[in-house]
Amino acid sequence: MSESLDLRADLPSALTGPSAAFTFVERFAAHLGAPVRPEDGVPETELAAAEHRLGFALPGAMREWYARFGRRWDLFHALRYPYPPEDLETEDGVLVWQTEKLFSYGFAIPLDHVHESDPPVVMDSHEAGGEWTAYADRFSLACIELLITQNTLCGDNGGRRRERLPGDAEYLERHLTAVPSLYRPEACDGLQRWFAGRDALVCDDRSDDGVELGWLEFRALTPEAVDRLRAELPGEWREIMDY
Repeated sequence: MSESLDLRADLPSALTGPSAAFTFVERFAAHLGAPVRPEDGVPETELAAAEHRLGFALPGAMREWYARFGRRWDLFHALRYPYPPEDLETEDGVLVWQTEKLFSYGFAIPLDHVHESDPPVVMDSHEAGGEWTAYADRFSLACIELLITQNTLCGDNGGRRRERLPGDAEYLERHLTAVPSLYRPEACDGLQRWFAGRDALVCDDRSDDGVELGWLEFRALTPEAVDRLRAELPGEWREIMDY
C-alpha cells in the first residue's frame, strides 16, 4: 500500500500548479495499487517529433504530463480520449488535445497561449454551436479534472450513480470537503461541484436537464468507503457503465 492519501486535503492541494498536480496523480495511482513507472510516459523522441510536426514547442505542463503519464490509459481514458502526441492537431486557432469518445465535444489550448507553461483550456460542443469557450484556467487543473472525472465514471470500488435527492446537498456540505472549482464559471454555471471524503470523491451534478434534481456520482478508493457512502446516502445506486 502507498503512503496515506487523504483526498480532503490532498486534492485541494493538487490544484496549486503542475508540480502539485502531477505529484497527486502519482500518489492517486499508487493508492490504487498501480504505481506510475518510467515506461508510462511518452518518450522524448515522440514529443520532439510532435513539436517538429506542429511547428512549436508544447506548453511545459502539457509536455510534462505526456512525459510522465501519456501511456496510462487506465488513469485518464474512459468517456474521454486524450490524444497521443502524434495525433495532436491545430484548428481554428487552438491546439486540440482531448475529445469525448463519440466526438460530441473536445478540449484544446488556444494557440495564443501555447507559449505559457500552464495555459488555459477551452472546450467546444454541439450545444455551444461548435464555438470554443473557456473551460479551465490552467492545463494542470484540466488534468486533475480529467483524472477524477474518468475515475468516477469507471473502475473498481466506485463508479456509482443515482438520481440526486433533496437531502443530498446538506449531507455533502456537512460531512464532506468542498473541492475548489476546477472549471471556469461559464463552463458549467456552477451546476457541477466536487466533494471529497478521506477516501472517496462525490460529484454533485445538476447539469442534466433530463433529470429533475440531477445526479450524484461517487468514486470510492476502498470497499469500506463504498459501503459507508451507500449507507449514509441511501438510494438506488447503480454502477456507471462506460460506453
